[in-house]
Amino acid sequence: MQYYDQHLHTYFSPDSKEQFENYLSQSELPVVTTEHIDFYSPNQSHDDVIPDYEGYSKKIEELNQEFNNRLLRGIEIGFTYSDRDKIEQFLEGKDYDIKLLSIHHNGRHGFMTLNHDVKDLKTHLEEYFGLMLEAVRNAPYANVLAHFDFGLRGYDHVKVEDLHDSEDLLLQIFETMVSNGQALELNTRSMYRYDNDHLYDYAIDLYKSVGGDMFTVSSDAHVAGDYQLGFEEAFNKLRNHGIKKLVVFQKGIAHYVDIPQ
Repeated sequence: MQYYDQHLHTYFSPDSKEQFENYLSQSELPVVTTEHIDFYSPNQSHDDVIPDYEGYSKKIEELNQEFNNRLLRGIEIGFTYSDRDKIEQFLEGKDYDIKLLSIHHNGRHGFMTLNHDVKDLKTHLEEYFGLMLEAVRNAPYANVLAHFDFGLRGYDHVKVEDLHDSEDLLLQIFETMVSNGQALELNTRSMYRYDNDHLYDYAIDLYKSVGGDMFTVSSDAHVAGDYQLGFEEAFNKLRNHGIKKLVVFQKGIAHYVDIPQ
C-alpha cells in the first residue's frame, strides 16, 4: 500500500467545483475526497452544508468501473458541540473510508471571517483550542484532526511563541487524540499557502511528546492543480522530526505505510 492524498474536495462541497476525474488522471494512486458537512446557527448567514451521500456514492460507483476502483469515500466534519447529535445522526449507517475532524466556526462566525468578532490573539486561541478539545473528546469516531491551525489563518504572522500559553490545551487535545487513535494532519495548504509551516514543527513535536505516531500529509485541494501540494517538503519535514511512517485510512482502519521517497 502506498501513501496518497487524504484531504480533497470536489463539486460535492460548496466551496469547490472540481471534478473527480481531474484528480484521478494525475496518478494511479487511490483518490479519496472529503466533502464538507457543517451545521450553522440561526444568526450565521450560511445554510447548513449537508453532503448528498446517495449522489456521492452513486458517482463513485460509476467512476470506479472506469478507474479500477481507485475512488474512496471521505467526509470533513465541521464539529460544534451543539450539533454533535445531528452530526452523529447523519453519519449513522453511512460508509466512509476516512472522517476528518475540523473546527470551522464557533456558532457566531467562521474562523476565516474574524471581522465579525475581533479579539486579541491570546483570547482567540483559548476559545479556538477549547473548541478543538471539545471536538476530539466528543467525536472519537473521527480518524484525523485536520488543519489544527485553521482558526489562526485570520491572524497575520502567528509565531510559535504565541501558542505557548495554549500549550496545556494542546497537550490535552493531543493526549485525547492518542487515546482515540486519531492522526494529526500536516495540511500543506496551511503550511505553504498560509505560511504556517513553523507552527507544524511545533505541533509535530508536541503530539509526539504524548505518544502520537499517526500522521497524514494532505493538500486540502479544492482544485486539481493543488493535488499533492508541497508533499515533498512535508515528507522531508517529517523525516527531520524522526518520523518514518504515515497512515492511510480505508474503511476507517489505519494502515501504516512508509513515507514516499
